[in-house]
Amino acid sequence: MISKKSEGAERLVKEQKDITIYWPIGMSRRDMADREVIPDLIEEALNEYTRQIMASGTSVTVDWMKKTASFYHFICLGMITDIYMVNDILEAERKGYDAAMVGPHWDPGLLAAREAVSIPITGPGESAMMVAQTLGSHFAILTVREDYVPMIERNIRLYGFESRAITRRPVRRFGMTFDNLVWGLQGTSDEFLVEFEKTARECIADGADVIIAGGQFFGPVFIKHQFFTIPNTGVPVVDCAACGLKLAEMLVSLRRSIRLAKSEHVNAPFNSPPREVLDRVRREFNLNR
Repeated sequence: MISKKSEGAERLVKEQKDITIYWPIGMSRRDMADREVIPDLIEEALNEYTRQIMASGTSVTVDWMKKTASFYHFICLGMITDIYMVNDILEAERKGYDAAMVGPHWDPGLLAAREAVSIPITGPGESAMMVAQTLGSHFAILTVREDYVPMIERNIRLYGFESRAITRRPVRRFGMTFDNLVWGLQGTSDEFLVEFEKTARECIADGADVIIAGGQFFGPVFIKHQFFTIPNTGVPVVDCAACGLKLAEMLVSLRRSIRLAKSEHVNAPFNSPPREVLDRVRREFNLNR
């Protein structure tokens, strides 16, 4: 018979095992072919960023998707990208990753991926909205393109967070450009932050006491410039990628320590399909590798 002390020690060892998280950032290098400097810069910045924010023993693999439809804001093209997002995460599970976070910040393929695999799956957008509700009463989300606004507004409704977002234009575009993002990542200009702060203050005037930064690449800029609140307002800036990655890390720890996992009840939204059926369909559609 194993003593309670031995069981506790065994559990502790399991909890301390390294955690591996897969992060497909929702685009491919092909999508950025006209901006050759950006892929390597982003990869370097995100790898350093994950080392800074994750616990010791947790590693994050930042990856480029094999295929994307690029024009995410069109529902029909977004659905195609979602399929490949799910496919990449299925492959990550096969390789032994403990969890995954989808990207970008409007959570492409999140619900389908969560259904398809047994490992924890998080989305930066959903995670940031969850965290924001522990920090204040009403949040607003700043995003990078006007055509992303309706997608994120749909997600607010889908996740059931409408009552915790400001009522007037809860999602707004701010003046990010690829140039000022690159300058922010390089630390050569704060124009990115100036534009972000300008729009954030407009949201605060409309009732926001928490600002969600809708961009999975923003975290390295915030850390480099030590930009964590809107100056002289007391309003925190929620980095969506950090929230998604840390939630994934926490869910792995809870799964190891108390066996907490998604519901497999027949009425549960993420009830896993039979793996043999899923594999057969993927073969029929030439999605398996």
